[in-house]
Amino acid sequence: MGSKIIVPCHLTPEICAIAMQIKWFKETDSVCIYKNGHVTEGRNYKDRASLATHILERGNVSLHLNNFSVSDVGDYYCQVISGDRTQQITVGVRIKPEVQPASQSPTFQGQSIQLLLFEIDKIWTEEETIEMDESALMSEMKVNNMQQLHQMMIRAYREGCLNWS
Repeated sequence: MGSKIIVPCHLTPEICAIAMQIKWFKETDSVCIYKNGHVTEGRNYKDRASLATHILERGNVSLHLNNFSVSDVGDYYCQVISGDRTQQITVGVRIKPEVQPASQSPTFQGQSIQLLLFEIDKIWTEEETIEMDESALMSEMKVNNMQQLHQMMIRAYREGCLNWS
């Protein structure tokens, strides 16, 4: 708990993914999006989700998730888009059950746990994929709005409309 996990995903055959779009979701929530060389985190994953962009050239599109907690257990959907081709996989992340005395209540914070990560043959419904698209769009819009705001502030400063002191 509290450490970094990697949800594995590799392109087969091993091809460069730098020019591709990569989307990771937990259930229908956007976790992170890689597009045009930039990684955008989903709203619930700020400073927690990333891709190792230096290994994209080897087809490694694995999700790196910092500060793991019980709420991160679930199904993760990876979608890789290149032109008109899309590849996807669902990876289940579960806590490996362990036998413990009935008198102990399960507490996880500060404990070392083992995770099970496995491919799931899951078919996402049309409603779920629409929710994923909306979640990804909201993440991308947030970044675009911040970039626009930054550009507007720079323009206002240059035009003398904004005083930083």
